[in-house]
Amino acid sequence: MASFTITPVEKGIMRCRHTGPFTHEEVRALASFLYEYRGKLLIDLTGTTGEECARHIQQFRPMMPTAAIFGADIDPSILELAESYYTRPVRYFKTEAEALTWLRNQ
Repeated sequence: MASFTITPVEKGIMRCRHTGPFTHEEVRALASFLYEYRGKLLIDLTGTTGEECARHIQQFRPMMPTAAIFGADIDPSILELAESYYTRPVRYFKTEAEALTWLRNQ
């Protein structure tokens, strides 16, 4: 089973759902997707722990499109980057409804 799935939510918003540990090939595939994707991203960490995802979130953060994360408790400080990066906003929310509302307004 793949470590993540990407499915459409609505026009301009895709859901990336974390489903298990990443292999090296899957890390490369996700990095490629994030680099090329120009829409908004709903990141669903339901069923995982914040500790499990923190390292990958930090690794992928500089290349993330506008994104809303929900589904696992994470430390919002892992989303912060040095000011030298040109980045898009990425926020953490407690619920999917809050995350989608924020994404729609971006």
